[in-house]
Amino acid sequence: MASSVVSGRQLEKWEKEREDANRTEIPMPKAARDSFNSMQPNFNALAKFEKKLDRFTQRMEDKDSGVKTEAIVNVMSSTAGAGSGDFHTYRGFRKKENARIADFEAARKEDEARRAWEAEQAEREADVLAKRSKKAAKRARQKEKERERQQAEKRARGEASAAAGGAAAGGGGAANCRTGR
Repeated sequence: MASSVVSGRQLEKWEKEREDANRTEIPMPKAARDSFNSMQPNFNALAKFEKKLDRFTQRMEDKDSGVKTEAIVNVMSSTAGAGSGDFHTYRGFRKKENARIADFEAARKEDEARRAWEAEQAEREADVLAKRSKKAAKRARQKEKERERQQAEKRARGEASAAAGGAAAGGGGAANCRTGR
């Protein structure tokens, strides 16, 4: 049977929880409130942090670029004199090592495939640019040829009108007169 008597500590705890639930403001010392409101950004600390971050990323890049695969040699095996649990330990080491080497091999193949794809993309892009420039040159030649043809037609019309205009001036101008006298 459960007792309905509650300890004094439990009652105090419940009362404090009720007060905290009704409280709309978090209690803070005045010094902490004032310093929080007057907070100014420290740009020197930010610059220092950025330098530290740059050094860290550089170290990580250097570490990543220098990845070497070395076989982990474990002499444990199921040889005479080994305990009954050593073989299982050996199997675990062997499984981890094989998985590690497989991961390295998969990463190498993926990297090789990515490089091949990028080279193929660059080649395709070069082909597209070559075709584009060839067609642009052809359009420019056609445009120039059309301009020359139009200028030749203009000159021919100008010469023809000049020749026709000279004959009309010497003929008495009968074509311009309405009455024909």
